Amino acid sequence: MPRWTPEVAFDEAFARRLIEAQFPHLQGVSMRRIGAGWDNAAYLVEEHIVFRFPQRAVAGPLIARENALLPLIATALPVAIPVPRYIGTPQDEYPWAFSGYEILAGVSACTRIPDDGERRALAGDLGRFLRALHSIDPQPLRDAGLPHDLIGRLDPARLKVDEEPLDAPHCVVHGDLYARHVLLDTNHRISAVIDWGDLHYGHAAVDLMSVYQMVPQHHHDAFFAEYGEVDERTLRFARYRAAHHVRMILEYCASVDDPALLAGAQLAASYLSP
Repeated sequence: MPRWTPEVAFDEAFARRLIEAQFPHLQGVSMRRIGAGWDNAAYLVEEHIVFRFPQRAVAGPLIARENALLPLIATALPVAIPVPRYIGTPQDEYPWAFSGYEILAGVSACTRIPDDGERRALAGDLGRFLRALHSIDPQPLRDAGLPHDLIGRLDPARLKVDEEPLDAPHCVVHGDLYARHVLLDTNHRISAVIDWGDLHYGHAAVDLMSVYQMVPQHHHDAFFAEYGEVDERTLRFARYRAAHHVRMILEYCASVDDPALLAGAQLAASYLSP
C-alpha cells in the first residue's frame, strides 16, 4: 500500500460535521473540496476560509505545529503565509487537530509556466523570501516547540549519495519548499507560501533545494544576489535533496491524477538535468 494512502477517508459530510461541532456559527455554510495531498484534505468554506484536515497520523502533529508557530513568523516574511483563524481540537471520531485560515491570493506555481524574464524575477522573489525566513531568530520558536529535523531530510543514505553528513549552522526552515507550496500572482511573482507542516530547525540546504527545482541554471545569480553567498557543499546537498524530492513526487504522480503537479515535477527534473 502506498505510504500516502489516507488513514481517514474524508468527504464533505464528514468535514462539515467536524467543523460544525466546534464552530457552530459555520453551520449550513457553503463548502467544497479543493484538494488533497499526501497528508491533508482541504475544503473551502464560504469561498474564503480554507480548512485543512490531516488524513494520516503522521500529519496530525504537523498541523498542530503550524497552529502554534505560524503566527510567530508571519510578520517577518515578505509574502503572505497561512495564519490559523480557526483551530480545531481532536474529537471522539477524529483524533487530530485541524485548522482554518483565510484563503491566500495566488495559484500554485506548478500550474503556471512563467516566461524567461518572469522566471528571473521569480528567482529574486524566492531569494528574498528565503533570506528573510532563514534570518528569523530561532530561539522563540524553539521555546514554542519548533523541532529539529526528525526524519533526516539530508541524511546521505536517504539521498543515496556517498558523502559525509552536512553539519550546522542551522536556521528556521520551511522544510518542504517546492512549486506546489509557492503561490504566484497574475504577474508570476510570489504572493504566498503555504503548507508549513514541515517547519523545523534545520540546515538551509533543505529549503535551497527549491532553487534547483524552480529556477533554471542561468538565473541562479538572480536568486543568490538576493539570498547571499552559499558554500559549495551546502549547494551540493541542496541539489541532492532536490533530485531526491523530484523522484518522490514523480512516484506519487504515477499513482494519482494530478496533471499540474506532474508538470511541475517534470519541469523541475529538466532543471536538474546535466
